[in-house]
Amino acid sequence: MADDKKTHEEGQAVATEPIVGESHGFDHFALRVVEIPQKRWLRRYRSVAFQMVVLALLAFSGPSMSNAISSLGGGGLATPYTANIASATQYSTSILIAMLGGPIISVVGIPIACMIGAMGFPLSGSGFYVNSKYGVQWYLIFAKAIYGITSAFLYVAEASAMISYPEEHRRGFYISIWVIMRNVGSIIAGGITFGLNIARDGYGGVTTNTYLVFLGLECIGLPAAFLLSRTKNVIRSDGWGVPLLPRQTWKQECKLLLQHHMQKRTLLLIPIYFLTYFGDGVWGTYMSLHFSVRARALSSLVTPILAVLMNPLFGMILDMKSVGPRKKGMIAFWVWTIPTAAMLIWVMVNLKWFTEQPDELRLDYAHTTGRWVAMWFPNMIYVVTCWMSQTLVYWVLGQFASDVSTNARTGGVFRSWETTGQAVSYGINSRVASQFIPFGVYVGLFVVALPMFWVVLMDLPVETRVLAIVDDDGNAVGHLGKTLDAEHGEENDAAREIS
Repeated sequence: MADDKKTHEEGQAVATEPIVGESHGFDHFALRVVEIPQKRWLRRYRSVAFQMVVLALLAFSGPSMSNAISSLGGGGLATPYTANIASATQYSTSILIAMLGGPIISVVGIPIACMIGAMGFPLSGSGFYVNSKYGVQWYLIFAKAIYGITSAFLYVAEASAMISYPEEHRRGFYISIWVIMRNVGSIIAGGITFGLNIARDGYGGVTTNTYLVFLGLECIGLPAAFLLSRTKNVIRSDGWGVPLLPRQTWKQECKLLLQHHMQKRTLLLIPIYFLTYFGDGVWGTYMSLHFSVRARALSSLVTPILAVLMNPLFGMILDMKSVGPRKKGMIAFWVWTIPTAAMLIWVMVNLKWFTEQPDELRLDYAHTTGRWVAMWFPNMIYVVTCWMSQTLVYWVLGQFASDVSTNARTGGVFRSWETTGQAVSYGINSRVASQFIPFGVYVGLFVVALPMFWVVLMDLPVETRVLAIVDDDGNAVGHLGKTLDAEHGEENDAAREIS
């Protein structure tokens, strides 16, 4: 293999920063030589692009529907407290399963984990439907608890796939596609919800039929999960297989997971993990307490549209070929940080105004348009920047390892702490005396997370890596751009096109 300081033929230098990996002695970025099928449809079926489409469809059917219900404020119910307890229960049950993501993916694999996750999708919609129609609160809480367990399998699987499957210069794009599909579901559901509730300009919950729409869309997930290919068969657009390390035993995986959690980098990232979705419970309660039913429904339609428009632009920053990883991370950091800080300051001013108003006040876009915009706009900023933070964190994690096993552990730790943040957020908002308390916690998390996240960004490689290529036995056969001729030991161009 070439020396670590050798410059790539296209002018990109190999990063010399050491990668902290739990499986010592293995290259966490090495691509694999895989057999490319002769049949075009099979090549397309096994392509990264198709896998990302299927994962996006799963995101649409499951988490997107859940987000759409949450964006109604209090799950669309008349008061937010039962919905917040149910959501807190859901995320509490997700924590342990997500934390064990590495060992789980090692045993069942990404496709089966997605199937298990999709099996629980309809539980969320059915729980809200039964509670709204019959007033059965225990079933909503029970359904969300089971949904929390099954959804954790999906969280870990999609995190591992999104970090490991795409090429370096396409990772931001594919994560943005995932974000788009998470929000397209919310847009469709939000449009239907707004149409069903357009006449409801005051206090109360959405119509019961709204939840039947969600329930129907949640049933799409399981059939879609069966379309995923086994990870070892997935082919990147350049013709190489995704990075894989030798399979470990359950005991070894648990040991590696513990080592991973104790790394300095992981400890520094925990606050940003906790922060990414913490605002869901806070903003859901804010919308439920201060806005009319149809204003909340309109918000559930408009905010994901803005996220769909903005996130691909954010992904383009992360995919720039002319800029090294560290500089791209720094640019993206400030693009996310500045509007987030403005949003938190703005909402504190809004909360002060609401304390001076009667409790029964519900702002509506038709009756108090100017005031409604001023009070709602910070929520719009939150939705856009929330997805920016998700995209940035996934991209950063992909800079430290690309193999599926390591990223299953990384993604599991990320999603575990992320769901812990959501559980705490909904728990705080299940019964709180003042909205200043949850938003105060939110501000505190933001202040703590920023400098720690910045330290991790400073550990990113300055230049783009030149990736090694290995065979099925893990033997190096060259690096991206060149491969070694097995018989003569000569280097040859390594371009492998897939058409």
